Amino acid sequence: MSDTSSAEYTILSLSHEALAAKTQEIVSSFESASSEHELHQLVSAIDQLNHNANRELHHYVHRLQARHQSDVAAVELNRAKLADTLKTTNDLITVFSDSNNIGSTLTYKLKALDKEISRVTQTSEYVSSTKLLKNNINQAVYAMEHKSYQLAANCIRTIKTKVPDSLIDGDYAASVIPSTDIPEFPRVVIDNLVKQLIEVFKVQFDDAAAKKDMQQLTKFFELFPLIGQEEVGLNCYSKFISQVITDTSRSLIQSISSGSGGEASKKIGLYSRSSMQLFENISMMLAQHAPLINRYYASTYSNALPYVINKIQPEIDSQIGLITDTFYDEKRLGKIIQDIRLYDFPILRARLESEPPTRASSEFSRSSFEDNELVTIVEAGDLFSEFANIFNYWSLYCKFISTRYLNASASPKLVPKLLVDSNFTRKIQSKYLPAFETIFNFYFRRSLEKAITIEALPALEPYLLANGARYPEQPPCSSVIEDLTLVLNTCIKSIIDSSQITAVKSFVTESFKVIKNDLINGYFIKELNEHSPRYNSALSLINPKTSLLTVSSPRTSRGGTPAPDPAGGMGFFKGAQSALGTVVGGGASNSASSATISNNPKLVNFVLYLNTVAVGQEYFTKILDNITKNDAYYIRNCFPFGDDASIVQNILQLELFNPFVSLTNKLIQESLINFYNQSIKAKMLTIVGDFLDDTDDSNYLIYSTNVLNDNGLILQFTSDWRNLIRPYGQVFHHELIFGKLLKLIILNLANIIEKRLVYVLKRFKINEFGSLKLEKDISGFISEVCEDNYELREKFIRVTQLVLLVGMDEEEYEESIQQNEHESDEDGGINWVFTPSERRQFRNFRI
Repeated sequence: MSDTSSAEYTILSLSHEALAAKTQEIVSSFESASSEHELHQLVSAIDQLNHNANRELHHYVHRLQARHQSDVAAVELNRAKLADTLKTTNDLITVFSDSNNIGSTLTYKLKALDKEISRVTQTSEYVSSTKLLKNNINQAVYAMEHKSYQLAANCIRTIKTKVPDSLIDGDYAASVIPSTDIPEFPRVVIDNLVKQLIEVFKVQFDDAAAKKDMQQLTKFFELFPLIGQEEVGLNCYSKFISQVITDTSRSLIQSISSGSGGEASKKIGLYSRSSMQLFENISMMLAQHAPLINRYYASTYSNALPYVINKIQPEIDSQIGLITDTFYDEKRLGKIIQDIRLYDFPILRARLESEPPTRASSEFSRSSFEDNELVTIVEAGDLFSEFANIFNYWSLYCKFISTRYLNASASPKLVPKLLVDSNFTRKIQSKYLPAFETIFNFYFRRSLEKAITIEALPALEPYLLANGARYPEQPPCSSVIEDLTLVLNTCIKSIIDSSQITAVKSFVTESFKVIKNDLINGYFIKELNEHSPRYNSALSLINPKTSLLTVSSPRTSRGGTPAPDPAGGMGFFKGAQSALGTVVGGGASNSASSATISNNPKLVNFVLYLNTVAVGQEYFTKILDNITKNDAYYIRNCFPFGDDASIVQNILQLELFNPFVSLTNKLIQESLINFYNQSIKAKMLTIVGDFLDDTDDSNYLIYSTNVLNDNGLILQFTSDWRNLIRPYGQVFHHELIFGKLLKLIILNLANIIEKRLVYVLKRFKINEFGSLKLEKDISGFISEVCEDNYELREKFIRVTQLVLLVGMDEEEYEESIQQNEHESDEDGGINWVFTPSERRQFRNFRI
């Protein structure tokens, strides 16, 4: 056995676990010994075990001691080797310490040398700067004596940029530089030179400005920054530009008043064009002079352009104020405002009274007033337009100045304080804007009054031709809404162009009052009530061959003038009515061929005025869309500052158009309900009564296939239905009136036919053939009245399920009952709208 394995064996035999096991074995043998002989054997075993343990321990200690001595010898050898290394390390530390001392000494000496060099350099620079100061002072004085002003300015610039102030004001310069020729201290000499140059430059600049000598003007303008007097130069330049603005304004005003007998000042748009030319000239001047100012001043005076604009703005305010004041005085706006406030709109006021005036008295009051009209609509419109244009040009100028020169980097841009506090802005708020608001409020309401007085209604008969378009491309309506739409569109765009948010708010508030009180209450509601259709009256289609004999003339109030072109002035007014469209079915045409009598005049006018309400809503909505959607940047361009654009859009949307749409929708709905009760309901009951006959059971208890295949009932219904509905489809506004009317009819029709069907089935019962015919007739009925409108078809769900119940055979019915009992399962079934008891009741109708 090797030494290593022997040692491992010894360790294992002397381990605590091995000894414990042997001890436990001896204890067990002792406890189990039953004789002396066994005890002697146990003692012998213990002695042998003890002897073996001592022998193994002796061998183990001997081997470990030899290994330990070998390890000690190796450590001693390593210690000897490390001693030499330690000695070498100590020698290196000594060398490094000596080197560090030498380096510190060198560093100290180098710093001392650098400090000495710096002092020498400073002294040299100081002497050079002193020499430069003295030479430039002498040169500048010499240049001033010989009127070489540019050389003198360059000398001053050299001193200001290259010589520190501490040297100029220092004792050394004060003792070295003064001489017998120039005895003053350097600072005094420099200040005197600057003052002299300022005076010379100002005189020369003003002289060049007076002579319009731009070369000399530019020459002296660029010299001010050289002597550190940028603001003086900018003041001179601002004065020059202000004088140009004054001369331009004076020539514009003179051109206005230079007409023969002062007639030129009465022409339309002269003052707005003058303000436009003034702002154009100012913008051109700034655009032309800005590069020059930036070239010579931007490097030393960063706010050169804003400084100039701040200086010339009072003159701009003065000149545009002078043009606007001249316009205000020449047009006698003060008196016009008084006349406007005296006018009480008698025609509109009369319509709001409980008893409207008769047509004869209305015509008399209208003619008598128009003869003595103090402020005409044309005059008010011209003043309104010219005011708006002046404000618009001012707004464009503000936008130009703000974005290019004052706060180009601001986002969102805010109106600069210079423009907010300008004199013209204050004058707009205090004087011009109130007059502007008074004029445009009068213009809008007076235009509505005038439109009502010259109202013309189109003939309805051309729309009722049996071969006419199924739906009108342009519904017939009163000329009032077309005239008012043109005026409203013009007013809103002009007021938005004025860029005055308070004007927008004022117009929206006042115009909506006019629209609500005078248009809706005083015109729409009055006319609809006055022409409410008589009971059971209805429109009829007209045979084209006989239409010439039956067409009546429209009610005309324009004094023989032709009807206005619907497309004039509004891109969304459509032209003449289209002659193409869906041709009415045979039954309707046959019936129409016999319609040779005129339709009821009150019903005709009711249709026209109800169309007028719908067309008004459509046109007003398109006005808003044109302003806010078709040209997304229109309002933003007119209101470029802050959140003004979104505020204006919200004002138009929430305070004018949305309320108008809400009011007109309510009026249309109420009028349709009245129209349905008066004209449609009774005829519809008759049609349904003929369709579901309750006089005999021939349509429900059928025993012949001939009767089953008879289509006479559905054909008769189709003819009656088209005769009743088609005329209104051809004359009513398709989306806003006819669609709503049809929905109202369908809602009532579904309820009526359900009740009628329950009644006749309860009375007569129905067999298998009868249910098949009923299903076919009801399907044709729904297809005719709803066509492809699946939303309307849903209104007949109760009717169709009722027909389905009576048409099922017993097996299908039992299956439907079972499906209903397990309706919580995922398997699909019929979604019944009837309760189980109702279904049992209806099922009993089947025999």
